[in-house]
Amino acid sequence: MNTERLFLLDPYNDSHLEKITAFENENHCTDKPSDYIKNIRESISHYDYYDPNKNELEEIIFTEKSGRITDCCYIQGERDIKKCKVTPLNINDKNRRRHLVELATNYALDTLGMEEVFVSASEDNNNMINYLELKGFENLGEVNGSILLLKEKEEKENSQRMI
Repeated sequence: MNTERLFLLDPYNDSHLEKITAFENENHCTDKPSDYIKNIRESISHYDYYDPNKNELEEIIFTEKSGRITDCCYIQGERDIKKCKVTPLNINDKNRRRHLVELATNYALDTLGMEEVFVSASEDNNNMINYLELKGFENLGEVNGSILLLKEKEEKENSQRMI
């Protein structure tokens, strides 16, 4: 059984860089995470990149199947205000259902401790916009040529038992 798996990209891992480059070429990506990765390697030490005390958060998350990347997105945010933005990579196939955006949002809310996650989608990507709205994202409308969607952390109901 060959299932799709979720990974956090390690910019210092040569295998991840090779897979991202192949994904960019296959999907004719205009936005190149490989350039971003190379910039990180040149400007930030491994120690500083993984410093758990830094406030800024910049990660790339991807799904992989059969050793090949199937989808990719950026997560950028700030830990102190618990807000981040998920930006899926622009790819040619606008009809493909992109589950990664929902997975990245859940990762940001549940693992990274974010309270608000914003997703930016191109206006012509109705398939993704409709899918995210069905998954509980609030459509905030058009901002700078993109549709902005919001998912907030659900508050857990406090219940107490009386004895």
